[in-house]
Amino acid sequence: MDQPSCCDCGPAEDSCCGPTNSNCCGPETIDLNKKKHACPVYGTIGESVESVTVRHLVKEKLMSSVVDVDHWLCLDEDCDVAYYTETEAMFRKEDLKVPIWFKRDADPKYACYCNVITEEQVIETVVNTGVDSMKDVIAVIKGKGRSRRRVRNPAGKCCTKVLTLKAHAHTATSLHSCKC
Repeated sequence: MDQPSCCDCGPAEDSCCGPTNSNCCGPETIDLNKKKHACPVYGTIGESVESVTVRHLVKEKLMSSVVDVDHWLCLDEDCDVAYYTETEAMFRKEDLKVPIWFKRDADPKYACYCNVITEEQVIETVVNTGVDSMKDVIAVIKGKGRSRRRVRNPAGKCCTKVLTLKAHAHTATSLHSCKC
């Protein structure tokens, strides 16, 4: 069954499928040439994140301390570090405006940061309505959705896969994957 793109819910400049990222859900989004750096606290290899993302997600008093260098998101669920740089500058979880969904103590656990949708809302919507596409889940919960992944999602990427996997893991209904 061919589903509409998950990314046709907002302006192209905000969308993960806009001119700078033509395929938010495919392997093309992974830059294999990016340097890899380990978190200075736990040693876990982090995910590269643009400084614009970090700047929008740190608390206002820290925004001016975000410099335009490579940042990494610490992927260890137990680590208090949110972002770090190769110069070992760090922002911790408590320095952010939003919780990071995969960190152990995240509350709430957002499944879609762009539309402020929690994991629980997704599960409830899928179970109660039977919708089976990302676009429909967003429409049921929020009406018209928006994609602002660069400034709302801590990873700076489309959260469609995370939302799809969470809903699928908790229900018998499978949401169709993004067709960006």
